[in-house]
Amino acid sequence: MEQYQPLIGVVLEKLAQTYKELKFNYEGLDGVLKAHTSEEIERTPELITIKDVRDAYGSLIDCMEKQFPGIKDVSEE
Repeated sequence: MEQYQPLIGVVLEKLAQTYKELKFNYEGLDGVLKAHTSEEIERTPELITIKDVRDAYGSLIDCMEKQFPGIKDVSEE
């Protein structure tokens, strides 16, 4: 069914873009957390939230990489 090839291409391109954005956000949040000790993180509500969001991004990234193993290669182009 050739008619769906353009749709698949667009969706995969968007998936790769989403993956890149998730990685970018994950790395940024991780950088913030690395500037603090684990004790600071555990007693600061904002840092706890940043850690939770970073961890959620990490889970999404892991899921995408498992479901679509080639996504790492596509996103590096």
